[in-house]
Amino acid sequence: MKLQMAGMVIQASRYDMDGNKGGSILVTNKPTEQNPNRAGLDVMKIASDYETVDLLKDVAPCECDMVVEPVQGSGGKASFKLLSIMPKQKKVAA
Repeated sequence: MKLQMAGMVIQASRYDMDGNKGGSILVTNKPTEQNPNRAGLDVMKIASDYETVDLLKDVAPCECDMVVEPVQGSGGKASFKLLSIMPKQKKVAA
């Protein structure tokens, strides 16, 4: 199952440890519900390929359209894997 989503990518990072390569992005969006125990924006970490940093290096932070796929994360919880990403605009001032 593939899902389309949009959000502000505020960071892209990657790792290369013992031959294992990967990355992740941090996406933020306005809260979808009022939670009296939380202030600020919702932030979600999405797994990505190692090369994602190169795609976003000159434009992040930026609004992006993304295609993600649900995958099994740690502890059996649902997580998301980034399949594709397209910045909507030029870099937003950080």
